[in-house]
Amino acid sequence: MISKKIREFFASLMEANSTDTPVLYDRETDQYTGAFNGLLVNKLSEQGVIELVSNENNLSTLILNNREDFLSGFSSGVNEARLGRDQYYADYNANPFAFSIGYEHYLQHTKKKRNNDDYVCHGFIYDDTGEVHQQ
Repeated sequence: MISKKIREFFASLMEANSTDTPVLYDRETDQYTGAFNGLLVNKLSEQGVIELVSNENNLSTLILNNREDFLSGFSSGVNEARLGRDQYYADYNANPFAFSIGYEHYLQHTKKKRNNDDYVCHGFIYDDTGEVHQQ
């Protein structure tokens, strides 16, 4: 099981857009900017999961290492949870960590009783179009 802090950190990255989200994503540089927990950023940076680019005025800018593998794993985890399957396939994924985060994020998100029509997150399906959101 992945801690709530770590799951929420990565979910905030997957929810990021170029405007109007707490974490901003720059498509040109693949950098994420937001007010992150410094201890968590340092820990993940030491583990090689992310790279801290800058930390100014309480805003950190970072890069997600092996981003394409992470996005693929996260999306696969979301899909397996949406289909009602278990985390068995995490072992076969290129990024089991990302798969598990996506899986758990989907389950936590669907437990909340709120309108999901306007929710945007990598790997989630738009209700109105049936398309999968890709970051």
